[in-house]
Parts: sequence; structure tokens; C-alpha cells
Amino acid sequence: MGKPDIAVKNWLSDNERFADLFNGMVFGGRLVVRAEELESMDRETDIIVTDKDGKRKGVQRYRDIVKRWKKGVDLAVLTCEAQNNIHYAMPVRGMTQDGLSYTDQIRLLRQGKSKSEGSGQHTGKLTGEEYLSRFGKNDRIFPVITLIFYYDVKKWDGAVELYDMFRLADELKKEEVLRKYIPNYRINLIDAGNIEHLERFHTDLQQVLGMLKCREKREELERYIQKNRDYFECVDVETYQAIRELLHSKKIMKDMSSLKKEEKIDMCRAMEEWYEDAVEKGLEAGRKAGMEAGRKAGMEAGRKAGMKAGIEAGRAEGRIAIIIRMLSKGLDEEEIKGYTDGTDDEIAKAKLEMKAMNEGTGVCG
Repeated sequence: MGKPDIAVKNWLSDNERFADLFNGMVFGGRLVVRAEELESMDRETDIIVTDKDGKRKGVQRYRDIVKRWKKGVDLAVLTCEAQNNIHYAMPVRGMTQDGLSYTDQIRLLRQGKSKSEGSGQHTGKLTGEEYLSRFGKNDRIFPVITLIFYYDVKKWDGAVELYDMFRLADELKKEEVLRKYIPNYRINLIDAGNIEHLERFHTDLQQVLGMLKCREKREELERYIQKNRDYFECVDVETYQAIRELLHSKKIMKDMSSLKKEEKIDMCRAMEEWYEDAVEKGLEAGRKAGMEAGRKAGMEAGRKAGMKAGIEAGRAEGRIAIIIRMLSKGLDEEEIKGYTDGTDDEIAKAKLEMKAMNEGTGVCG
């Protein structure tokens, strides 16, 4: 997990939100997992394995979020991985992490820790088979459910199950015997920007995931935020920081991590201020360009033509100025088109002007 994931991970770690995520995605919106039944667990799985030569080595894996779900005397382990990029080996990675979680449970049973967890550890004399297995006949481990929370704009085009990763000849693919004897592993993928049935969520997951469905269309995004103004005009710092990451707008929206946790942020105003700032800079550039074009148009006889030329040039130059600013912030061309309705020619012109400005100031591109 890289630094960009931290804001999303912290946001999803809230017990109310975490329970809602599993209820909405796994249990169809039914209230099965309750926040008060969840306990945070160590995110690190560290086990010692011994190879055939007797050499011992440590195997470590880190999970983003791990919760112990206690339902009476029963228990399950719920985990969530936040992914801001496609992981093309995710089925193997997920299978390995789940396998290590089960291995770790067996290790804890062997150390006698399972008794405090109410697992019914076998306390009698071990049989030979139990001693060799390091696992009692009546011992039981708890299921692990892992969700992959993927939130990049790009559509997931990686494998979603182990079978997708196999290289098999066409004739072998038709053999059902392979599926019978080769166990599959399927990841529980959540495409955060394309979730249906948002009504299944009962926390602010509903508002935020709904926002992600229109994050690539500025006007739709503005309308959605205004429609849900009661929520977005008063979000906490943790949610705001997560939204910056989920919208991939860290270069546009201000970093508010320095604020106190209990402070609230008006998301509506924050986005309006950013857009107003960009428009104002573009209009100012447009006014200057228009005045210059009008002056060059000449005397009274050419004043009307000059004013028309100035207005048109001002509009064009204003848009170019906005595009240059967005390019300098790192936005890609599709995002810029969505925000400004700019053309390919205008974006190309803006790039040339940026290059000329950089060369003129000695800045390396």
C-alpha cells in the first residue's frame, strides 16, 4: 500500500462505515454486520516456514484493514484492500494473504491463544496425527472474507480469478477435469466508481460512492454535490481527505490534513472556489488579450471589427490560459476536456505555449 491509499484506508477503517461496506456488498444491504461487533486486528501477518532442508525463514504480508467480527461465540475475519491501481496478479496475492491468515490462526491455536477466543481448542492428549499436523481433530479456524476496494478511474482489466491467469492450450481449456482438480480463487472486487444499488448502503458510503459515478463529468458532479448539499457542505477532515484521493483531485483540492479532526469542511464551497479561481484567471487573460486585439484593430473605422476580434481572441486566450493552468497541475487531456470543453487544437496550443514559457525561464520539461 502506498501513501495515496492512507486517506482512503483511514476512512474505510471506521467501524460504522466498514460494517456498512460489507453489509451492502456481501449481504445485499441487510444489517448483518454491526459496528459494535468489530474489533481492529494487527494488519501484519508474519509466520515462520521451514523448507525441505530444514531452513527457517519469515514470510510477511501486510493488509490494509483487518477486523475481527465477533458474533456471539462465532467469529470471522473481515479484511479490505484499498487499490488505487490495477494489480494484475491480484488473485494470487489475495489467495496468498488469505492463506497466511489461515496459517496464522493455526499458529495461534498451537500457542494456546485460541482458548481465550472461545474456539474450543482440543485440550486432551494429542494423538500422533494431531502432533504431526500441529492441529487438533476438533480444532476449528475462522473464515476470512476479503474485499478489494478499487477506486481508480480506469476500468479494471485484470484477472478476477485464478483461472484467468492460467496459460492453457485451447483443448485443455475445454477439459472439465482441470476445473475439478485445480481449485479456483476469485477475488471480491468492488469497482468503487460503478456500484449499483447504492440504496443498500446506510452510511455516507451512499453519498460518496454516488459521487464517484459522475467524477469524470464536471457538470454532473456539480449537480450531484448540490443535490446532496446537506451532506457535502459539512464533511469531516478524514472524509474530505478521502474524497481528494477518490476523485484523484489532490493537485486541485487543498490538503486539509492539518485541521483538527472535529472540524468540518464545506465541500461545495471548496470545489466552487477552485472553479471560480480557474475561471477568473482565464477571464483576466481573456480581457487583456481582447484589449490588445482591439487596440491593434486600428482607428474608428476598424473599431467594430477590432472589438469583435478582441472578444473572440479573448475567449480563445481565456480558455488557453485555463488549459495551461490545468496542465501545470498535472491533469490529463480527458479531464481538461471535461472541465473546459477545450478542443484538441487548443490543448496542443496550450502545450506549445507552456513549452515556450519553460524554455524562456530555463525550466526543464
